[in-house]
Amino acid sequence: MTHTPLEPEPPSYAELLELQRGVIARRQALPAGLTREAWQWRIGRDWQSPLPGIAVAHVGTLTFEEKVQAAVLYGGDGAAVSGDALVYLTKPHGDEPATIDVAVDARCQIAPCGFFRPHRCSRLDELRHPVRLPTQVRIAPAVLHAAAWAATDRAGEWRLAASVQKRLVTVPRLRDGLLLLPRLPRRRLIRHVLDDVELGAHAQTELDLLAFLRRHGLPLPDRLQYEVRANGKRYLDAWWERPRVAAEVDGAHHVEVGQWDRDTLRANAVVVANRHDRVLLLRVTAGNLRHDEAELVGQFRSALAA
Repeated sequence: MTHTPLEPEPPSYAELLELQRGVIARRQALPAGLTREAWQWRIGRDWQSPLPGIAVAHVGTLTFEEKVQAAVLYGGDGAAVSGDALVYLTKPHGDEPATIDVAVDARCQIAPCGFFRPHRCSRLDELRHPVRLPTQVRIAPAVLHAAAWAATDRAGEWRLAASVQKRLVTVPRLRDGLLLLPRLPRRRLIRHVLDDVELGAHAQTELDLLAFLRRHGLPLPDRLQYEVRANGKRYLDAWWERPRVAAEVDGAHHVEVGQWDRDTLRANAVVVANRHDRVLLLRVTAGNLRHDEAELVGQFRSALAA
């Protein structure tokens, strides 16, 4: 006599709440034992609804993790958090994103709502992480999404460089991720930035310098973050070996009280320590790169030709 194996019992709404950080969708709760009347009663009493059809089982301030789970559930079957929200969830730093980007099925027609912002993605099954909750895209495509969905090209560039600098992801993994995203916005720009990051660029000013050099057909440096010994270990932003030229690019923080003084002493120490090698040190500000390109091109061309 053979026995038909019993189907496992579907989870109750209480079990779903525990699994999903206290967040549940109405479409989950009703088949899991909660009546429509009980749903409405709880929403008005000890639950809250941050998005239509989504409930969080308390009435206090939502945590970022609860917002992410709510956004993923609102995105429908297969939806996964990605972009800035996933980067922040993986390694919180600074202010949490005001908008939660969610990758949804390419056929999904759901509209933005509250803090939820959908992005239709093909091959979403290949992008999702197999086990992590809340449901999320793998970190490499998530970083690429963050760069592609950023408000400006500059903001997208910074996201790529910062993610590698923080060791969230490596350049080879980002290149592999690009293969899964053939229609990704800013794809050409992202490839250029990955080349720059692989060279050693981790700050926006370094990315701006490399873009400036490319625009004007100037030689790229042999190394970024070049280590020199001058009263201890110090680093130069860019180094050209053959002409013995170094460049320092100063961002906005370099004009703060005390920082400019330290930078000047540091530059002097580098020049003095390398005087026998006849090192030429160029100082460039972010403002120079934006507003003084013509004069700067001439200076770099003359220095590197020497």
